Amino acid sequence: MKCEFIQYQLGAYAAGELPSESSLYIEKHLRTCPSCQVWLEEVQEMARIWEQPDSELDCPDMTADIMNEIRQMPPLYKRQASRMKPNNSRKVMIAHFGLAACIAFCLFQFGVFEHLGDRITHATEIFSSSVDHILKEGKR
Repeated sequence: MKCEFIQYQLGAYAAGELPSESSLYIEKHLRTCPSCQVWLEEVQEMARIWEQPDSELDCPDMTADIMNEIRQMPPLYKRQASRMKPNNSRKVMIAHFGLAACIAFCLFQFGVFEHLGDRITHATEIFSSSVDHILKEGKR
């Protein structure tokens, strides 16, 4: 239990943040406890690493390469304009009209419009007779 308390306080002790009484108590314990001495060395090593970070970084500097790539790219307005302008707009328009004509021809050939007209006429007749029936019932 004593070592746990000392190890808990070693960070503040290494930073010099403890009152003198607590520091003396920890120093007295450190003289007799090799486990806490090792712990203090690790805390001091971590403090050195934290305060003086290594100047050499392991990651390469990619800023110059990225900036060169950006400089070689065409301006944004040219890239957007090329996307918005249809390349073969006349050919595409003719293809759409041709497709629409083919679909209309097939619908006429199979009588879709004729059947649709008959169904609309039939639905209108049913609706008309229903309204006539309701009006006749209402007069009585």
